[in-house]
Amino acid sequence: MKGKGMTLMDWQKQYGTEEGCIEALIKQRWPEGFRCPCCGYDNGYAIKTRGYWECSQCHKQTSITAGTLFHSTNLPLTKWFWAIYLVASDKGGVSALRLSKQINVSWITASRMLRKIRIAMGHRDSLYRLQDLIEIDDALIGGRHTGGKRGRGAERKTSVLVAIESREKRAGFIAMQQVS
Repeated sequence: MKGKGMTLMDWQKQYGTEEGCIEALIKQRWPEGFRCPCCGYDNGYAIKTRGYWECSQCHKQTSITAGTLFHSTNLPLTKWFWAIYLVASDKGGVSALRLSKQINVSWITASRMLRKIRIAMGHRDSLYRLQDLIEIDDALIGGRHTGGKRGRGAERKTSVLVAIESREKRAGFIAMQQVS
């Protein structure tokens, strides 16, 4: 699941307003339309004044941000989306102090936002499950060394197990793990 690259101007156009952020959340959360998390019914309506969706069958109300990293936040979604953009686009990382100055929040708030964003980024691997035909092999990683044994069993080499999805003529997701 790879997102398309966006320039700063593209990001501002798409996520510069609360409505744009809410629309993106709805599309991500319910790609085929609203589905009640309680009963699974696929018909509901928006309660725009409160930011909730209500199921037409069981009348359970669900917040658009419930179960997301924005759950129970008092900050505007635009600040969250800007924080995500800054974290994702900065190769060296963003400090809480720098983020707090750029989106105009306190240092503590910026620090908590960064923690939540980093945890979510750490869990992204759970989205990628290898399926169908999987090819597995191992490799020895380490530079060339003079003397000693070559190949399997060589000193100063790390063994890595590699699994990859085979999708007809191309590779799918890949998983690697260091093994002893």
